[in-house]
Amino acid sequence: MIVDLPDGLRESGAIKVREKLGTISGGDILDVGTKDGDFINTLMKTLRGYNSFVGIDISAEDLKIALEQFKDAPVNLMEMNAETMSFPDNHFDTVCISYSIHHLENIGAVLAEMYRVLKPEANFIIQELYSDGEQTEAQRLDREKHNLNVKIDTILGIPHFEALTRQRLKDLVNKVGLSVVEVYESSWAVKCLFCKDAADCENPLRKEHVDFVIKDIDADLARIIDHPLYDELRKEAESLKERIKVIGLSEASVMYFFGKK
Repeated sequence: MIVDLPDGLRESGAIKVREKLGTISGGDILDVGTKDGDFINTLMKTLRGYNSFVGIDISAEDLKIALEQFKDAPVNLMEMNAETMSFPDNHFDTVCISYSIHHLENIGAVLAEMYRVLKPEANFIIQELYSDGEQTEAQRLDREKHNLNVKIDTILGIPHFEALTRQRLKDLVNKVGLSVVEVYESSWAVKCLFCKDAADCENPLRKEHVDFVIKDIDADLARIIDHPLYDELRKEAESLKERIKVIGLSEASVMYFFGKK
């Protein structure tokens, strides 16, 4: 962990989440919706210990990126639909899902599958952004950018949905059947504790970040340039970009759930 943390990160709640992760011996871990393996990387740095990871994702392209990152690590990556996993019951010591709930068409089915393959008294971990609460204006613009991306993905037939509220996330977790659940909130993600650029990230208006976000919005729009809704969404995007130039953009706050089967 970097020593000289910016004030916003130090006070965000991320340190408390890091401390909680540090009490967990993960054993054999399943990461659902692993994408490029970002959360596996975070868990490797924060857990008390672990044996191995299995990362599953429905996207073969995302798994290619993860494969490069974990060439020499105890990580097995598999293309799989999380609604119908091929693993036996009571198989993993820890199951987790990070920033993927808002991509799921059937959240309940995926959480139920995670519960099924988890051993009794083992660890269930969720990291997910949320849409409400006392977030800054720069964070609210991140939500608008996300929602624009949701509209574009929906046009292209890609499952993607708006971030859920904290209460909705709690309701979904309560239905899983976990015996013990601890809930944490943080305005910064745990991975930020290990980022050498964390101090720069405290400024939502830093030029290189604003430039990157605007290019990202333009690239997203280019995906539907021939679609009838392009002009409408381009106007929305132009308004968003102008506000980002004035206010900047910061990542949305994060909710963490730690449960036991």
